[in-house]
Amino acid sequence: MLRIETVDYNHSVRVTGAHFGFSLRLTWLMLSVLLGACRSREVTALDSFPSPTLSTSSSAGPAPLRRLTRRQYENVSADVFGFVVPGQESLPDDPIIGGFEGAAEAQSPSELFVSRAQRSAEQLATYVVADRTRLSRVLGCERWSSEGDQRLCTDALINGVARRLFRRPLSAEKAARLREDVMRWTTAVDFEGAMQLTLERLLQSPEVLYRPEKAADGFALASRLSFLLWESAPDDELLNEAVAGRLSTREQVRTQATRMLNDVKARRAMWNFHRQWLGLERLMLDEHAVRTPELDASWTAASQQAALAETQAFVEHVMAEEGTLAALLTSRRAWLDAESARLYGVTTFQPGQETVLDGTQRSGVLTRVAFLASTSHRGATSPPIRGNALGLKLLCRQPTPPPAGIDTTPPAKPATGARTTRQLYAERTAPQPCAGCHFSLNALGFGFEHYDAAGKFRTTEDGLPVDATMTASVGDVDGPLDGALELSARLAQSKDVQTCATQMWIRHALGRAPVEAERPWMDVLTTRFVASEGDVKGLLLDLVSSPTFLSVPAEAP
Repeated sequence: MLRIETVDYNHSVRVTGAHFGFSLRLTWLMLSVLLGACRSREVTALDSFPSPTLSTSSSAGPAPLRRLTRRQYENVSADVFGFVVPGQESLPDDPIIGGFEGAAEAQSPSELFVSRAQRSAEQLATYVVADRTRLSRVLGCERWSSEGDQRLCTDALINGVARRLFRRPLSAEKAARLREDVMRWTTAVDFEGAMQLTLERLLQSPEVLYRPEKAADGFALASRLSFLLWESAPDDELLNEAVAGRLSTREQVRTQATRMLNDVKARRAMWNFHRQWLGLERLMLDEHAVRTPELDASWTAASQQAALAETQAFVEHVMAEEGTLAALLTSRRAWLDAESARLYGVTTFQPGQETVLDGTQRSGVLTRVAFLASTSHRGATSPPIRGNALGLKLLCRQPTPPPAGIDTTPPAKPATGARTTRQLYAERTAPQPCAGCHFSLNALGFGFEHYDAAGKFRTTEDGLPVDATMTASVGDVDGPLDGALELSARLAQSKDVQTCATQMWIRHALGRAPVEAERPWMDVLTTRFVASEGDVKGLLLDLVSSPTFLSVPAEAP
């Protein structure tokens, strides 16, 4: 193999050694420019609002320049090229703001991001050209021995992979520049080498790594739709609709969104939202890699993986097939392997096949090991942590920080005499100034005391009976309740939870906090979602046909 290095911004090349490389100086320059510059029950009609099509509006919320997240970049690569490169370099993990990745204000370019993007592009391009059959499939042509064939292959790349990566047809100027570069690189090396350099260049382009939405057109809308509903680039059908001008009405947008929500790729988008919203990947933190022997001597990193995979399968299946908040919070469906079956105490199951968990012990995502173990310590549960997770994530209630000087370490078991975790926390938080804030935190958390820190169901602790009763008083989740099953059922019917879920979906979709001008349509989405009794797919259809989703500011960045 030859090593090809760029020596100037005009992409002239020199041959120096063992593999192909591509400078990111042009990418930095372009980044600097970009960064500088379905329900029948109708409550309030969305079409009562202006901007039924994608448009430029002085009243639209901001449309900040967003970068692909690590997962989105991986999805785009897999979807566009049709394979995953073994050992491909990953982009850095994304900072979390407001509970979600992909917030525009946290996506400034860094040396680490640029270097990893370069290495990832090199690896993918090398993998493509290493196999003639693979290169033929990516290019969309079978032979390239003559100059005429090479031109046809280049055009096929421009109209295929390049269009998918850029999420719109290349402009005539860009297409002409790409053809010129391919010819020059083919003369300097060979056609395969030119294709490798071309793919590296495309994959590192700011228009691929970022999501510029200056233009109020169907391509910008197709990109918004695909990254929300698929966590990936638009497919050919969606791009073809944009080319034909058939993403110009709410009805057309909803038709495409309905198709996309029924596609298998929507499952990963559902998981991506819920793993962030509910903090489920906290389970993979190092602190959860072990459990104390008295809890689960067999708990290992494999237990973490199995518990998270089980919850992912649950979320994907339930949201794709039922699509309601109530199903998420109350369904007992499960897809187990040997390790997750051990964690749930299930002895009869078919690996990967649907089973039903014990209805006296499990009900919905909050009673799954992934949530229960990630909101515990290694050796004991923490009712305040579990209660705070429910208040913050499902009810949008910000906790009050503890006063300075307060002991926040977990209470220790006494040297003699049996005490339950509930008793220890009740005693620790009973005095003022702790009692006021901990009343609601403890109440919600105490409802999960039937599950130990490994997520296993229990009826006794230290030989004493577990007390999981509570008197909740958080919004409309109030009154006496007994255990997590009753609490999950109450949460599933809570208008406050449905309102919070709407706010979370909106923030996730926009990549920012909503602004005051968007409150009227946010209120409409919330009202319709509550009236639908938590129809998540209906919420998403309303969201993508709402004024802010269909508009860009008059002066987009």
